[in-house]
Amino acid sequence: MRVLFVYTDIDVKGGARSYHFGIGILSSVLKTSGHQTELHYMFNDWDPEGFMAHIDRFNPDVLAYTSDSSQVRHVAKLIKKAKPKGLFQIMGGTHASLYPKCLEKIEGLNAICLGESEISFLELINTLAAGGNHKSIPGVWCKEEDGTVTENAPGCFQQDLDAIPFGDRKIFDYQVVIESDYNRMTMMMSRGCPYDCNYCGSPAMGKLSEGKYVRFRSIQNGIDEIKRVLENYKVKSIFFADDVFTIDRKYVKNFCKVYKKEIDIPFEVTTRVESSNYDTFMHLSDAGCTRVAMGIESGSEELRRKALNRKMTNKKIIQSFDDARKAGLKTKSYNIVGFPYETREMHMETVALNQMINPDSIVCYIFNPYPGTALFDISLKEGFLSQGFMDDDFISRTDTPLSMPQFPRKDILNCYRNFAYNVYKVTSIKKAIIYKAYYSRFGEGLIRLLDPVKKPIQRLAMGA
Repeated sequence: MRVLFVYTDIDVKGGARSYHFGIGILSSVLKTSGHQTELHYMFNDWDPEGFMAHIDRFNPDVLAYTSDSSQVRHVAKLIKKAKPKGLFQIMGGTHASLYPKCLEKIEGLNAICLGESEISFLELINTLAAGGNHKSIPGVWCKEEDGTVTENAPGCFQQDLDAIPFGDRKIFDYQVVIESDYNRMTMMMSRGCPYDCNYCGSPAMGKLSEGKYVRFRSIQNGIDEIKRVLENYKVKSIFFADDVFTIDRKYVKNFCKVYKKEIDIPFEVTTRVESSNYDTFMHLSDAGCTRVAMGIESGSEELRRKALNRKMTNKKIIQSFDDARKAGLKTKSYNIVGFPYETREMHMETVALNQMINPDSIVCYIFNPYPGTALFDISLKEGFLSQGFMDDDFISRTDTPLSMPQFPRKDILNCYRNFAYNVYKVTSIKKAIIYKAYYSRFGEGLIRLLDPVKKPIQRLAMGA
């Protein structure tokens, strides 16, 4: 079978290309079983004609899309446009998994994969190749010609992550991806998250299949994949994209020993204040970690506790950032504005907390209600969100679909655009001005205009 993977990255803030772990792994799984794959990666600009030309050139049997809720409106247009070709069209990813009703709504879509799909997707492709009945595969829902949907039983989480082949990075033109992200590769050592945040899709994803959700690769398996990437591409640093890199502190300690011995290039991780301490930060620092990123989301303990289901205290947040700094690590804080029930006063608590911890760099997003999350349901129930918001043409995480009387859209946008400036204006006016430009309504244009000199600008903004 010939499978064309389709991945849209339209209007994504930041300018860096993406490597999608799911597509990379599924491509490797299919190739290992004798199937042929290619990728149509629609980056930044909407180009349906190029998409159709790729179909004519590759002549696939299956079009396999992945999408989150921010991209699904683009994907739906492509599926409808490709429908006259008569190809089997299937979608996976977080949107299809957490909002399976999309199968009924998207014209031309034949099936969806729910959750992790290494097992179910391969079975589907093998069954289609053999001309068998593909409508009873666990983890796959299928739509009949009359629009009725067959809802099959869930699949199982793959418990042995080492049994999964290394991802196919070649189909992404991976050197270009690396260079677009400051010569940095991405890597994952685990799957799943043990926390239950109300704004995140991970808790719902963990309920879609049978078996243990939080799993780790063996350390050597991960090290071997890193070595393979380094043998084939020019890389200066690594970002570990695990949801919480330090869930298992013993695992981290052992990983750091092996990494320092066998890899020994700079790396960064994302973690949580609840899963970190000074000793763990010291192990990371000794192994070559340069920066840790931790989510604050809101500086209001009341909002975090009641709306976000994040129960850490501000005292613990301050302690974790201090511990990281004492261990010699740069720090990054993740923040979100525009949550349900939030007020401008609560947002200013987020500014104040960031001023106290003074992270080396900051990320701020506007809250986006993902279907399948608790805050999506709350947003609908409270009347903050319209039923058809996913059809609206707005850039995810830089605008809000919510309508809240206590925190109007214009105030949310103002807080978002001025957040980093307000944090840094006392300690570093240069950094404050750079962030002010980056988060302005003209920020994306400036990023592209200044692309030739973006690295020194990044070093200043990131505190490198």
